[in-house]
Amino acid sequence: MIFVALTVTRETIEDIRGPFFGDNAAWSIAIIAILLVLAVLAYLFWPTARPKVTPAPLPREVARLRLSQVRASSESASVYDTAVGLSSIVRAFVEQQYGLKTVSRTTQEFLIELASTSCLNPVQKSSLQHFLSTADQIKFAHTTGTEEGSNLVEQATNLIEQAP
Repeated sequence: MIFVALTVTRETIEDIRGPFFGDNAAWSIAIIAILLVLAVLAYLFWPTARPKVTPAPLPREVARLRLSQVRASSESASVYDTAVGLSSIVRAFVEQQYGLKTVSRTTQEFLIELASTSCLNPVQKSSLQHFLSTADQIKFAHTTGTEEGSNLVEQATNLIEQAP
């Protein structure tokens, strides 16, 4: 009986099976390929949090915007305020457009430097000089006149629009 019991137990006990490479290998490769494709698609189409770079506005565009603001407020503002605003706009435009230091200099210092450059033609240089001297007279001598204020708006617009 002991012999019969040993033979029955030996036949019912199975050995450890080795790795099964049949159909599972193809499935494994297919799953890995699908996961790689999904990872690449996720990388390409995932929304990024990168800030969008907007180009800086051109000096002429900035000056036009500021001119329209001064033009709108020039009817209710004093000639002095208009002259200060227009002078600031033209000086900032010339500094940004041509790289000449205008804001931190007096008109005479700026005009001396402007004479040695070729960024403006002689007609534009003389109209810029006339504009700045008129604005300085209004700002520092407090001369008043509504005709001068409206004339300054036109002069500043012409300077900015006709500058190369």
